[in-house]
Amino acid sequence: MGIKTTVAQASEKMEKKRLKVQIYTPTYTCTGYVYCPHRGRLLDVLNGISVGALRVDDKFLPVSEVEMHSPDAKEATVQSIHINKASILFVREIEDGQSRGLGGRVGHKPYPYVEKLAVGVKLYMPSYTLTGQMHCAKGQGVSDVLNSEMRFLPMTNVEICPSAGGSKSGVSFIAVNKGQIISLEELGFEL
Repeated sequence: MGIKTTVAQASEKMEKKRLKVQIYTPTYTCTGYVYCPHRGRLLDVLNGISVGALRVDDKFLPVSEVEMHSPDAKEATVQSIHINKASILFVREIEDGQSRGLGGRVGHKPYPYVEKLAVGVKLYMPSYTLTGQMHCAKGQGVSDVLNSEMRFLPMTNVEICPSAGGSKSGVSFIAVNKGQIISLEELGFEL
């Protein structure tokens, strides 16, 4: 029995990949690594979606090798933390210091293709305004996406603007916690 457990644990570790992410919360920003199933996506981990035999529906997101930055310029480095997913504003995947876009993945995708329309939106969140594209399945609108069961929603071509007047930044993909959205403005065009 002990050997089977060890083999299963080793197999599960091999089926996971390490992603570098930047996580924004109302009180700090941190950069570190999260693990997700080998053929899974960051959104799967955040939304608790099953990929194969793995289910990742924890309320807390484990992050390792973390650099934490607070608005008052305090910095800390910790080996690992667990962040309450409900407190996350949004997350972006980064690679080699650059934001990773949808085109960054190569190879077979375990998901069926679903045609979507990109709709321009402006989101108001605690401490940030996000302007970019929300993706709606054919026949759906923004309200359908907002009322879906997913906790985290994908946005692309996003401009991140801190409310406190810091510098704007642009990223190709982020996962937004819809529970943290104060309001959403449709910009009136489909892309």
